[in-house]
Amino acid sequence: MSHYLSRITVPASAAVCESDVMIAGNAYRDHRLMWKLFPDAPDAKRDFLFRAEQGANGHLLYYLLSQRPPQAWHSAVRVESKPYRPELDAGEWVHFSLRANPVVARPKEKGLRSQRHDVMMAAKTEARAKGLSPGDTQAAMTGAALDWLTRRAAAWGLEIDVDEVQVDAYFQHVLHSKGRRMRFSSIDYQGMARVADGDKLAQALLGQPAVAPHSSLGHALGFGCGLLLVKRLP
Repeated sequence: MSHYLSRITVPASAAVCESDVMIAGNAYRDHRLMWKLFPDAPDAKRDFLFRAEQGANGHLLYYLLSQRPPQAWHSAVRVESKPYRPELDAGEWVHFSLRANPVVARPKEKGLRSQRHDVMMAAKTEARAKGLSPGDTQAAMTGAALDWLTRRAAAWGLEIDVDEVQVDAYFQHVLHSKGRRMRFSSIDYQGMARVADGDKLAQALLGQPAVAPHSSLGHALGFGCGLLLVKRLP
């Protein structure tokens, strides 16, 4: 199966033309703009992951992993795309980055299904219940986010250097679509890791990690989360 890794630049002039998506919130806007890159199969299931970044001069910038080559829908939209076949060997060191929606399942009342909670908010609630100081509460929140990452790293073929991981850009998104209100949070992780299993890492980089407990790339995959990127270190 072919995969493509693309860099998409959407100038402000092209984005403004899409007024119906610009007023729906950033995450929903990004979701809709990415779908516009695949006009030939409007009924297809989503087969891409993306991440939105801060572009220069007011432009929108995206990194996109897809099973189909994206197509610009506007003459000003720049699509730089190449086939993607990640190959890394065990023992190599890489810089990794991931924007994720980490959640934890918490049981509701007896007999009811567990409910997903934002890991940082769950940690904050628990810390406050224990009477922890603001500093200790923040440390507990960061620790919970790191724990979510490190529990999954082996399934992705990575050995994370926890001391070299940054956890930042925590953001709570609120989406309004078709009369519904949806909330999710995202966290940006980046740091150093050693490749433990090249095959597992290749699958995770293609958005297809092993099916096992604590192996997923998180939720909100259609809204800019779950794209794992790595770069070899010299």
